[in-house]
Amino acid sequence: MSSSFSSVSKPASSTPVSPQAQHLESLTDVIHFLHARGWTPATSSNFSCRLPEGQTGFSISVSGLDKGTFSAEDFLEVDFAGQVICPEQAHLRPSAETLLHALVYQQFPAAQVVLHTHSVNGTVLSKLYEASQGLLLKDFEVLKGLEGIRTHQTELWLPIFGNHQDMTVLAAQIEPVLREQKPVYGFLLAGHGLYTWGDTLAQAKRHVEVFEFLFECVLKLRSHGYSDYS
Repeated sequence: MSSSFSSVSKPASSTPVSPQAQHLESLTDVIHFLHARGWTPATSSNFSCRLPEGQTGFSISVSGLDKGTFSAEDFLEVDFAGQVICPEQAHLRPSAETLLHALVYQQFPAAQVVLHTHSVNGTVLSKLYEASQGLLLKDFEVLKGLEGIRTHQTELWLPIFGNHQDMTVLAAQIEPVLREQKPVYGFLLAGHGLYTWGDTLAQAKRHVEVFEFLFECVLKLRSHGYSDYS
């Protein structure tokens, strides 16, 4: 399955640039956008894109880097077990949550990009609704920004999982929900952040923006005593 990314104009160069390198440049631009919105504070958050057709695995952000200065060179290639593929990158450390990215790619073969952010609104809501194991979003026009949704008269369940430092344990908790709940566009980790994805980079970015808009709406409705979000 071929990747599809929005193109970003770059200065002309005499050195040929591979499609994957172009993809990573475009993904880096999105990371900078998300950082500017305050959704990737400190060195938090992680991002990935599937490797080109014919290759198994994905490129994921290196752990512990400021996303405001993140570059296309700050990715490394891993397989679906989270192991670094290229020997020359063996000294680098992939994101601690690499296995969660792998889980998404394995459950959703069309997914090309996974974006994981840490906004204040998403984190607060993840704690408010942790006991409910999810948040029901309905009757918002902006829901139509999620791929495949055609009407605001939609009820969308966004799962929330308790956070865990052992990614193997956490992936085992998330996997059956991703497999059984259709459609699913993302999930929250309690006290942690949002995971969402897309069949293209533009789609994945749009999904982050939709969820963040909805998170802010729900919190404001709660502050006004709106019964559905009490």
